[in-house]
Amino acid sequence: MSAVARRVIAWSVGAVCLAVVVWLVVAASLDLQTGDSTASVVAAVVAVIGLALSVVTLLRTPGGTTPATRRSVRVRGRGAVGAGGDVRDNAFGPRAKVTGAPTPASVRPAGAASPDVDVRGRGAVGAGGDVAGNALGEDSER
Repeated sequence: MSAVARRVIAWSVGAVCLAVVVWLVVAASLDLQTGDSTASVVAAVVAVIGLALSVVTLLRTPGGTTPATRRSVRVRGRGAVGAGGDVRDNAFGPRAKVTGAPTPASVRPAGAASPDVDVRGRGAVGAGGDVAGNALGEDSER
C-alpha cells in the first residue's frame, strides 16, 4: 500500500472517529437515555472491528513467525555482503583466507539479532548478529 493511500485511510478513519464522538456527545446532551444506548451500540461495534483486525493480523503472519523473528536484508553495492544473523569465519576479498580454529559462537538469547540489515556501498559487510573471525579485504588473513 502506498504512502498516499495510507495517509488517506488514516485521515478517513480519524474523520469518522471524530464524527462518532461528536454524535455521541450531542446524543448524550439531548437525551441521556438515548446517549447511553447509542454509546453501548458503538462500543460493541468497535469491539467487533478490533476482534476482526486481530484475527486478520494473526492470519497474515506467514509461517507462524512473529514479526520480531522475520529478517529484512537489503544489500546494495558491488561486492557488498549482508546477513540476517551471524557472520563468522569467512574470507571476503581477493586472496583473503581464514586459517586456524573456528571462532566460538556467542551466547545470546534467541531473537537478539537485529531484524533489519541494510548494507550499502562497494565492498560493505553487514550482519544482524555478530561479525567475528573473518578475513576482510585484499590479502587479509585470520
